[in-house]
Amino acid sequence: MTFGKWCAGALASLALFAGASTADAYVIDFTDAGTGSTGTLFGGSVSWTMTASGVLNNSQSFDGSSAPSGTGLSFQTDGYGVGAHDDEITNYANNKMEWIKVTFSAPVLVNAIMFLDLFQTPDGSSQEVGQAAFNGGSPIISLYASDIAGTGAPGFVGASFAAISVTEIFFTVLSSNDQYGFADGALAGIGIAPVPVPAAGLMLLGGLGGLAALRRRRKKAA
Repeated sequence: MTFGKWCAGALASLALFAGASTADAYVIDFTDAGTGSTGTLFGGSVSWTMTASGVLNNSQSFDGSSAPSGTGLSFQTDGYGVGAHDDEITNYANNKMEWIKVTFSAPVLVNAIMFLDLFQTPDGSSQEVGQAAFNGGSPIISLYASDIAGTGAPGFVGASFAAISVTEIFFTVLSSNDQYGFADGALAGIGIAPVPVPAAGLMLLGGLGGLAALRRRRKKAA
């Protein structure tokens, strides 16, 4: 094989690696009516499981006056909550704090968290806050409501951040309220950053190693 042809092969491997990484980005869409409490990512190589402090529920239809764009979510439902007849994670006045936990079978890179039904009071004096704690508690991402309660807005809040290697995410809602019932919010989605496909990564590393070896041989022959 000539040096030129080998370089072309190495570049092809690099293109495959980059393309596979980009294609493997995911949004776990809890507003999709078909999304259950388990699923897979990256062609089945990683699985995820959702557990909660009670019955998991995403049966309530999306009730916002309009769906936010550019989120990667379907907005068929309001997302997941806890309770047989409730689609929200609720923080009750009696110190009963509901929670949802998502566990991955292998580390994944999480770069976004999304909630629905988080609202603030009309006068801005209080706002509901959704929270995500990673890998047993650190770091913690807090999402502060911006939509005003009672206006028909969806209460959507999304946070994007530098990718965090995650095996577990623990979701709760803090006690601050929008003056409508108890403090609550629905888990809408999790953004998963692209990760290298192992086979493509090994192909790339092998190709680069071979290129270095070939250069050394050519240098000695000269």
